[in-house]
Amino acid sequence: MVSSSSSKMIRKRTREFCKKREDWNFSKAKITILKEINSYLKKEYDSIPEKERIGKGMVYISRYVAKEVFLFLKNEHEVEEQYHLDFIKANFSHGEEIGSSIQQHFALLYIAEFVYHYPEKFNMIIPIIKEYATYDEWSVRESTGGAILAGLKKSPEKTIKFLFNWANSENENLRRIVSESSRPMARVKWLRDPTKNDKILDLLTFLRRDPSIYVRKSVGNNLKDLSKYMPDKVLDLMDEWIKESNIQVHEDLATEKGLSQENKRLIWTMKHAMRWLKERNPKYHPRLEKILGKNYLLYFDEKRNRLAKPPKNNSRKK
Repeated sequence: MVSSSSSKMIRKRTREFCKKREDWNFSKAKITILKEINSYLKKEYDSIPEKERIGKGMVYISRYVAKEVFLFLKNEHEVEEQYHLDFIKANFSHGEEIGSSIQQHFALLYIAEFVYHYPEKFNMIIPIIKEYATYDEWSVRESTGGAILAGLKKSPEKTIKFLFNWANSENENLRRIVSESSRPMARVKWLRDPTKNDKILDLLTFLRRDPSIYVRKSVGNNLKDLSKYMPDKVLDLMDEWIKESNIQVHEDLATEKGLSQENKRLIWTMKHAMRWLKERNPKYHPRLEKILGKNYLLYFDEKRNRLAKPPKNNSRKK
């Protein structure tokens, strides 16, 4: 039996919702349409069983409603590209005005559908993505990454070009979305392919010493995810970073003591990146020791970001 909260059922109900409204003329019925979409999103969210809420929240609901609404407007009403852009902005603004996070997420995930179906129009949507990628609310910035993922899937060369531009931005939120939106997600298969993802590693290398810990943490998380699929390639990259920086590896390198500010940032990023291999894959411990030192493996505490060595026995001899 198909669950009522499955993506299939959400999309089915959304099609029915769309068909009930005959007039989708946004210039004439804008406010009514926005209110009805908000009510529908809330209804779908409220129908999720409590035990399923952890994995099926606002973003989950918004994703599948956005997919179906987009396809309905594109195929049944054949609306023009500008309609989609106006629709995105209006839904986001309405959600912002009435304090509806789910309608804001709906608008952001609708952007991803636009990029997926109109990759040749990617330039048109970039200003909107950029605006929401620098929004004050963290969850809004995170949902914006879906549009970048859609671009990486359908128009990778053009999307990567924009990511390199944003990696040079003075805005840390734009720099962060570069690494966060290029994490190896299953729906973009080439991101997990070690023979195809060199450009992504180039982006992460560019950001490895970023002055913002907010950005470096995302870089480390991206590399941690990559280490699950291509550990040797990621370790080769780590080794290259150490050698290019002329850092002398010793047992206490993970303390970052004695390093320049830039190299402290580098080592911090590397420690954050290597934690999955350290904790889950002992096969690669010998290589990790050569890159980050013996005591990184023995004593490094990820939560405290320091070496938690046992105290020395300083008791006096009798």
